[in-house]
Amino acid sequence: MKRLKNKLRKTTSVAALMLAIGGLFLTSCETVGYDGLDGRSYLALTYTGDEPDYIDAGTGSVPEYFYWDEYYRARPGFYTMYYDGVFYKGFSLREYAWELDYEIYYLEGEPGGYGYNGDDAPDTYFTIECNPNGPYYYEDSFKSSFGDDTKVLSKSKDKIVIEKKNGQYGMKVTYRKVDKRR
Repeated sequence: MKRLKNKLRKTTSVAALMLAIGGLFLTSCETVGYDGLDGRSYLALTYTGDEPDYIDAGTGSVPEYFYWDEYYRARPGFYTMYYDGVFYKGFSLREYAWELDYEIYYLEGEPGGYGYNGDDAPDTYFTIECNPNGPYYYEDSFKSSFGDDTKVLSKSKDKIVIEKKNGQYGMKVTYRKVDKRR
């Protein structure tokens, strides 16, 4: 009887060990891939005609003293930008001031699945152009070759709404003519 109990214990221990090892092999066959990395967003400011005298990008991502046409890593969020200046129209000096609402966002990476890793999202490069007659927005995606489509949704003397689409990317910006802050 004692021998039978010892043999039964050994058999039970071996069976438990085989189940544990088999469970490891079964679960290792179903590996879940890693999620793709989120894309990064960059923002650059540029101007046409006369350089603005004062600009507030509305985000800490663009430093107070910045370089025109240089991309700065931008944090996602909704922002309000302001700029003003003067320009000559004929022989007269004209003042201008514009304020615009815009959104900085990033694209999410593709989720991983069973047996594969998700693709990384492309980086997105936004450029906002400051112009005495009203700002214009356009977006460049260096990793994308989609055709783009810019629409002026509404335009009046004091307000311009522009929507830009480029494949899976898009942005809507509202510009308002305002009084100078100073």
